[in-house]
Amino acid sequence: MANVTERAALMARRVEYLASDELTGRAPGTEGGLLARQYVRSAFADLQLEPAGDNGGYEHAVASIGGANLLGAIPGHGPRAEQYLMIAAHYDHLGEYFGEIHPGADDNASGVAVLLDVAERLTERDDLGRTVLICSFDAEEPPYFYTEDMGSMHWVDRPTIDLNRLDAMICLDLVGHALGPDTMPDEVRRSMFVMGAERAGLGGVIDFLADQDDRIIPRRLDADIIPPLSDHYAFEQVGIPFLFYSIGRDRHYHSPRDTAEKLDYPKMVGLANHLTEVLGSLADGPAPVYDAYAVDDQATLTSLVQLAHHVAPLHHKSERFMALIEKLERKLEQGTPISRFDRGAMQSVILALEETLA
Repeated sequence: MANVTERAALMARRVEYLASDELTGRAPGTEGGLLARQYVRSAFADLQLEPAGDNGGYEHAVASIGGANLLGAIPGHGPRAEQYLMIAAHYDHLGEYFGEIHPGADDNASGVAVLLDVAERLTERDDLGRTVLICSFDAEEPPYFYTEDMGSMHWVDRPTIDLNRLDAMICLDLVGHALGPDTMPDEVRRSMFVMGAERAGLGGVIDFLADQDDRIIPRRLDADIIPPLSDHYAFEQVGIPFLFYSIGRDRHYHSPRDTAEKLDYPKMVGLANHLTEVLGSLADGPAPVYDAYAVDDQATLTSLVQLAHHVAPLHHKSERFMALIEKLERKLEQGTPISRFDRGAMQSVILALEETLA
């Protein structure tokens, strides 16, 4: 197994290529999008993933836009081998806007680099109880987002496996940067948000594996605290349990400044280590049961409290949202239900934190 330095360097090379001018922002149906597809497909072949797309290949065509999803499989062993887990990261980006290339290093070449590293880690194991689908979706970005041409929506509508056999989906998007400016303490910068655990009964798994690698700090948030802004949306719509990993938007989001040198590659290695253990645990455990109405206010509030004391002094409304957090803490301590209005307030705090850290 390659060491952390070697793995970080390989991730950096992958991001640098995917975010290079040669690929002109990887918009679906463009020459740059095709080059990105060829690169990821070649990486799947190098890892000797079993083709899991259409017609015995890796590709799952989104013909209407000249795009394609990519799917490879790592077979499971034992009585659950015909059940599936999926880990996915979209490889497309915005292309060119107003004559400028939008390279999309963090969004989402970072996710692809982590995805490929996790795939390599999993191919070294012979103890997976479920088959793992390694998936890189196309057409996640506008103008395809939330449309039938969005790669993940297209796959859910025309799946290459029986959806009843897909027990859980893990989505990676915007996973490459350190959270906040370099003046922030490591407790903030190493943060990695995990959404959806409460809907799949997986909070205990995430918490148990939170200390697997000290390069990241997984922080759980309720799935409904922020809008479903990535490929997990398609799976949420059909009731498939999901985990969404993201650091959120930084100041370079959807801009020509989202470039490879800004990413934290050791942190990405830490995420890959964590995800490898999460998938190993899910592969051998009982199938998660999806509950669309499940919430975990305590986990969300704990994550906010842990960050807010560092970030609030930088925000012009710091007193207001610290008072709100303290009010919610008192409610939970007293066993008072958190209202829909309270959750909206928590969402406002999260948006304020994101704005300040960006």
